[in-house]
Amino acid sequence: MAVVGSAKEVWERRSARYNGGEWTYTRGWLVETDSKTDREGTVSGATGLPAYGAAHPDPIGSNAYATDISYTQKSSTPFAWDVVVTYSSKRTLDSSNPASDEVLVSWSSEIYDEAIFADTSGNAILNSAGDYFIDPTPTRDAAHLIAKIRSNQTSVPSWVLSYQNSINNGAITIGGLAIAAGLAKFQRLEIGEREDRNGTAFYPVSFEIHIHKDGWALKPLDAGFREISRGNLIQILNPEDGEEVTTPALLDGSGAQLLNPSPATAVFGNFTIYPQLDFTTLPGIT
Repeated sequence: MAVVGSAKEVWERRSARYNGGEWTYTRGWLVETDSKTDREGTVSGATGLPAYGAAHPDPIGSNAYATDISYTQKSSTPFAWDVVVTYSSKRTLDSSNPASDEVLVSWSSEIYDEAIFADTSGNAILNSAGDYFIDPTPTRDAAHLIAKIRSNQTSVPSWVLSYQNSINNGAITIGGLAIAAGLAKFQRLEIGEREDRNGTAFYPVSFEIHIHKDGWALKPLDAGFREISRGNLIQILNPEDGEEVTTPALLDGSGAQLLNPSPATAVFGNFTIYPQLDFTTLPGIT
């Protein structure tokens, strides 16, 4: 029970098609066996057949790789099989190591509401008395640019634990786009079920990088009900009646009440609230 000779390519199966972004090719082989009971497993071992991920020998333009292999027993004889292989230029594949497949990057965006305390000039948004708005807090439409990165990994990578909700600690590049330190955030990790290619197990892994042009630091208005005076923390009083203030008063960045506050003199905090890591160790990022 074995293949007779080697696989013979049949010319009438050859075809090529282009849809404006992707080349697809088809090739076919005839495989003969010496037993009626030979099945797909025997046929797949025939000499001369391409493996999944093998490169097309003569592509038009971009390289193309085997992405689909079918085995069909001929109706005219139980001793012969048709093997049809489809190639695609969509992604670079590796026939022996799935982890070496091309890392794919796609882009999208996400719109959401965010609380806002400063205008486009960096001045605080205050009412005419110099207090900030708290009921309701002003919001605006904001957007993230999102890069979704897909790769294959031979095991679940250890970095899935440490990188969630982390920020890039240095400049990076994704798909040719340069991104400054502190603007990119790791989110939405997905790991698919284990797959197998030519005896090598792997996991499809994808994650998103959310890019915020203003960064991910927390920058609230410096305000509160108490201030530091002569080293002591005391309640802020209303100068008109000596009563405790009932809404947070603006502070000067050093713990003292900001006198005569205005949008231009209001002070903002700057807090690092996410861990900062080297993103260039992640697939698809340099």
